[in-house]
This record gives sequence, C-alpha cells and structure tokens, in this order.
Amino acid sequence: MCEILKTEAITTDSLMITIALILYSLSLITQAGTAFFAFLLAKKSPSPFKWGWIFLGIGLFLMLGRRISPIASILETSHFNLLDSILSLLISTALLIGVIGIHRLMSRINSDNDLLIALSQIDPLTKCLSRTESLYKLSNEIKRSFRSKNHLSILEIDIDRFKLINDEHGHAIGDEVLCSLTRSIKNLLRVNDHLGRIGGEEFIVILPETNQESASIIAERIRKEIEQTTNFAQTSNRPVRLTISIGIATLIPIDSIYSIDSLGISLLKQADDAMYRAKNNGRNQIAL
Repeated sequence: MCEILKTEAITTDSLMITIALILYSLSLITQAGTAFFAFLLAKKSPSPFKWGWIFLGIGLFLMLGRRISPIASILETSHFNLLDSILSLLISTALLIGVIGIHRLMSRINSDNDLLIALSQIDPLTKCLSRTESLYKLSNEIKRSFRSKNHLSILEIDIDRFKLINDEHGHAIGDEVLCSLTRSIKNLLRVNDHLGRIGGEEFIVILPETNQESASIIAERIRKEIEQTTNFAQTSNRPVRLTISIGIATLIPIDSIYSIDSLGISLLKQADDAMYRAKNNGRNQIAL
C-alpha cells in the first residue's frame, strides 16, 4: 500500500513539474515575442516614439532571465513553484496585451491626426485646397519665386450672382454648382497649379512661373469654359448656367523690404481689387 502511495506521489510530482515547466516555457516564449514585437515597432515608429519602444524592448529582453532561471532550477533540482509559474505566464501575457494595446492606440491617434491634417488642408465640399492651405501654398510659391526669379500670378475667381442660384434652386443645388465648377477649373489647370476655396463662392488659383500675359490667357480660357458650359447641376429640374469674374495679380520677384506674408496679403488684395473691377465693369470678364 505504501509503495502504491509513493508511486502515486512521484507521478503527481512529475505531473506538477511538467506543468510548471510548460507554464514557465510559455511565459518565456510570450515575453520573448513581446520584446521582439517592441523592437519591431521601434523600427517602424517615428522618432518621438522610437526610443520608447527600444527601451521597452530592452527591459523585456533583460527580464527574460526571470523566466529562464526557474526552468533551469527545475531541471537541476526538481524543485518548483506552481503558483509562481502561473503568475509568470499571466504577467508575460499581460505585457503582450499591453504592448499590442499601446500600438493600436498609437495607430488610431496617428490615423486621427492624419485625418485632421487632411481636413485642415482640403475644403470638405469642393475637395480643393482650404483657405488656410491656399495661403500656405501661396507663401511657399512666393519664396520659390524669389529663389528662381520667375514670375508668380494668382487668379481670384468669383461666381456672378451666386446668391440668385441659392435663392432660386436651393442650397443643395448651390453646393452641386460649386463642386461642378471646381472640377471644370481643375481640368484646365497645369499639374503644378493650385486651386483653393477662400470664401463661399470665391476661389483662388495659384500659377507658379507664370507672368501676367500667360495668366491672362489661362484666366480667359477658364472664363470661356464656364460661360459655355450648359449645366452645372445635373440634379436640378432646370439647367444652371454660370459666369465668373476673375481678377489677376502678378508678382515680379525683385528685392523687397516686405515680408513673405505681407507680399502674400498684398498680392491677394490686388487680385481681389481686380476681381471687383471686373464685376463693376459688367461681370463675366477678367481684369488685371
């Protein structure tokens, strides 16, 4: 009877030892995988987060010793602590889940930041540049104009009697008209030109490396295309036709005491004054 009990005790101990070894091994593999994942994220992350992932990976790697020593001790002495092996696996699993959770949170934050940047750069209705981004592009193009000594022109475009369209057809049709107009203008621009919406029905076209004569040709081409288009609102019961007034201003890159921002404001004001001159002269025309 004693021999049977002794045999059963040895079998139970062997089973417990095996379970402890399995738990410690799983803990070791899980923590090693977590450390590897942290180093992998460090490689892919931008600078502000790179060092955080590197040090986390180093810490997790150094902690592997706490997972290896119990395994070595069991193999040498057959002494084990089942509770410690369970806790080791739980801790390693929690670390892995935590690292994955932080990674997902950072990815979501980066996605949200990208979305906010995109929303700040693009007008949500017409999908052309927003006012802020248009002014930023204008500032950059002014700097480039001074570096290259090439002229820079801008067009300020305003829809003639747009309020009547909203009053007669409704604001939904008015929005459709703005989107259709934007597409028509984009089709007439060059790759390096910029189209932005700076007001309700006001747009700006930035024309790099373009003198006043070339800008006038481009503006007249846009004006004619808009005038000849028979319908800007496909969902309307009646065709919606448009005309536009365009003001043109050109920057000649000579030495100036004014700042880039001041030059941008001045250029916009000149284009705005020219646009209102076109309106006062009868609309549906360009003015320098």
